[in-house]
Amino acid sequence: MTPKVSAIVVNHRSAAEAALCVASLGRAFAEEGIPGEVVLVDCGSGSEEIPLLRAIPADRQVFLEENRGYSGGVNAGLAQARADSLLLANADVVLAAGALTALLRAIGERTTGAAAPLSVWDSRALLRLPPGFAPGFFRDFAQLLTGRVPAFDDRRFASFARSTLRLWEVGGRVRHLSGAVLAARRDVFDAAGRFDESFPFEFEETEWEDRVRSRGYDLVFVPSARVRHLWAVSASRNPETGERRRVSERLYRRRRYGRLGHALLERAARLPARSPAFTAIAEPRVAARSGAAVAISPNPSGIPFVAADLSEEFRLPDEVSAGLSPGPWYLTVFRKDDGRPIERLAWTKAAG
Repeated sequence: MTPKVSAIVVNHRSAAEAALCVASLGRAFAEEGIPGEVVLVDCGSGSEEIPLLRAIPADRQVFLEENRGYSGGVNAGLAQARADSLLLANADVVLAAGALTALLRAIGERTTGAAAPLSVWDSRALLRLPPGFAPGFFRDFAQLLTGRVPAFDDRRFASFARSTLRLWEVGGRVRHLSGAVLAARRDVFDAAGRFDESFPFEFEETEWEDRVRSRGYDLVFVPSARVRHLWAVSASRNPETGERRRVSERLYRRRRYGRLGHALLERAARLPARSPAFTAIAEPRVAARSGAAVAISPNPSGIPFVAADLSEEFRLPDEVSAGLSPGPWYLTVFRKDDGRPIERLAWTKAAG
């Protein structure tokens, strides 16, 4: 029987998480009555991880000798997938009930090029991850100049917060989707092409989505579809992640903004940093505040962010903080009605 959907799960040094991901897909196929297959692709995790991956009940397994990145893993999976509807996923995601059905419904619209779910970070689903953060020359430039004009920083944060809260509630068309989980049809890949393997880490889905939009398709965020994404866990295990991300970022900027635009951004990045005024806190805890939420970001600008409601006291769950890289993390308390920042806090995670 030809499957209705092929789920391509891309793994790198995350066998335990991949097992949970594949199990959640199996439940979705059974409980939602969707004939599906799982193509598990490993990107050069090494000989120690292969026996663990072989024990995972995927329909097809592909072991790449080198780490070709998420883009290479997706492309290798596409070569094995049989269905016309496709689900692309990092190994560190777990689908909630009904998520697969909602995503397939979204890509059933012929104008939809790709769809993504709402991702939560923790087991209690307190923290919601951003729907996406579309790059652009002026947005990238403003990120690099954070702290120089506080009033502008506040307006920019408020605008992003309002947009993000709206998408979390009602969804809709967007300029960019996070690539942790993407649903798409095969004909969209036929029109836009495969992922570009020149991007070793991140920006691969951004560049592909640019091509999808240029062909007239919409990108759609679907909040009724929920997944848990163990964001930053896999990246924190891989010391080469930072450099691979920088390579991808430089490549994307050169291609999209040209040599001059890229040079201007590189020059702005070398300017002395000026962060907004933050109050240092000893632990990532924020008191309850009616009508407010707290945004958490590794960026001094506070965006993009993960956010939680402050109807009760918030404390960053241990399961989340354990996977974070050492260094400063920025917490911005903001009003939910207009997105305006109320208080800026900074917590530094100690090494070790």
